[in-house]
Amino acid sequence: MTSPSFSRGAGPGRLSYARARLSLGVSGVGTAVLAAVCLLAFDIPTAGFSVSAEYSLGRSLFALGIFFAMVAALFFLFDLMGGAWVVRRKGHAQYWLFRWLRGAALQWLVWMLAAVALMVTARTVGGLATVAVFVAVQLLLAAFRGRMARLVAPLTPHPPSATFVQAAELAGLRVEQLRVVDSPDEGFVGGWSSLWPRTLLVPMRWGTLPVRVLAAQLARRKAVADSGAHLRGVLGALLWNTIGFVVVQQVTGTTPATAAGVVTLMAGMTLWAFAGVLLLPTPSRAAVYATDDAVRRTQGDAALRTSIELLDKWQDDEPTRTPNVERIFHPVPARSNRLARLDQDVAGGLRLWHAHNLARQALWMSWGALTPISRVVHCNVGRTALWVMLPGD
Repeated sequence: MTSPSFSRGAGPGRLSYARARLSLGVSGVGTAVLAAVCLLAFDIPTAGFSVSAEYSLGRSLFALGIFFAMVAALFFLFDLMGGAWVVRRKGHAQYWLFRWLRGAALQWLVWMLAAVALMVTARTVGGLATVAVFVAVQLLLAAFRGRMARLVAPLTPHPPSATFVQAAELAGLRVEQLRVVDSPDEGFVGGWSSLWPRTLLVPMRWGTLPVRVLAAQLARRKAVADSGAHLRGVLGALLWNTIGFVVVQQVTGTTPATAAGVVTLMAGMTLWAFAGVLLLPTPSRAAVYATDDAVRRTQGDAALRTSIELLDKWQDDEPTRTPNVERIFHPVPARSNRLARLDQDVAGGLRLWHAHNLARQALWMSWGALTPISRVVHCNVGRTALWVMLPGD
C-alpha cells in the first residue's frame, strides 16, 4: 500500500501531499533546465563529444549511450523521493527499484533508437529528412502508447467486470473497446492507447465506483474520441514538438549527424519542453472544461460531480489552488474550479479548437526528442506507471 509521508489534508504549518509533489517536480524540472542551459552556454557537447560526421557511428552511439545512462542517474534521486521515499512511501522499496530500472531502461532504449534514426538520416540524406524521421518517431510513440505503458509498468490485464460492462453500455462504448488493467499506482487513469481512439485502457480500481459514476468517466473518453479532441491532442503535441525540433536546430546551428549535435539537440529540446510545461496547460484546461460540459449533457450533473471528486482524491487530492499555481503548473483544473464551472452552467461542449490532454501528450511524445522532462514533472516523478500515460481528467 502507498502511504504518503505528507498529509493529504495538511494542517497549519504542514506541507500537503500535492504541494510536496509540486515542489519536487519544480526542483526536478529546474535541474533539467539548468543542466540544459549549462550544456548550451558552455558549449559542452562540442568539448566532450565528436563533432565530425565522419566519426564512427558505433563509437558515437556508444558515447551517447553512456551519456543517456548518466542522465537517468542524474534524476534518480528525484525519482526515489517521488516514488518510494519522502513524498511517497512504499512498503517494498525493492519492488519500486525494479520498476524504476525497467522504466528507465525502456526510456534509454527509445532514446538510443531515436538517436540512431536521426543520426543515420542526417548523415545519409540531410537535415530536412531528419524532420520527417522525428515526426515518424512521434507517430510511432503515439500509435503504441498502450503497449509502451504495459512495458514500462506492470499493468496486469483483467476481464471487464459486470460493473464495467454496465457502465460501458450507459456511456455508449462497446465493451470490446475496454482493456481493464490493474495498475500499481492509484493515480493511473489510462486513456486511449493509440493515435486513433480504438482501445481504451482503464484501471481496474475504477470498478469500485458506482455504475453511474464509472459511466460518466467512460463517457468522458467517448466524448473526446467522438469529437476528435483526442486526435487533435496528439497532433497538436506532435506539431509543438516538431516546431521545437526545427527551431532548436536553427538557433544552435547544429544537426543530429554527430554525437555533439545529438546532445545539443537534447539540451535545446529540454528547454523547448519546459516552455511547453508553461504554455500548454492553458489550452489543456479549456478542453477539460469543455469535456465536463459534454458529459453532463449525456450522463447528468450528479454522476459527473461525484466522479470529479472521487478521482481527484485518488490523485493529488488538492481541491483548491491559487490561480498562479494552476495557470503555470496544472493542465487539469482543480476540482473546485471544475465544480464551480458546472454551477455557472456554461454551455459549449467540445469544439474544433479543443485538444484533449495536449500538455501531457506533448510530454510523452517528447521521449523522441531525448528530453528527460517528461518523467520529472510533479505528476509522475518516480511513478513509472504514469510515465507513458500521465495523470489526467
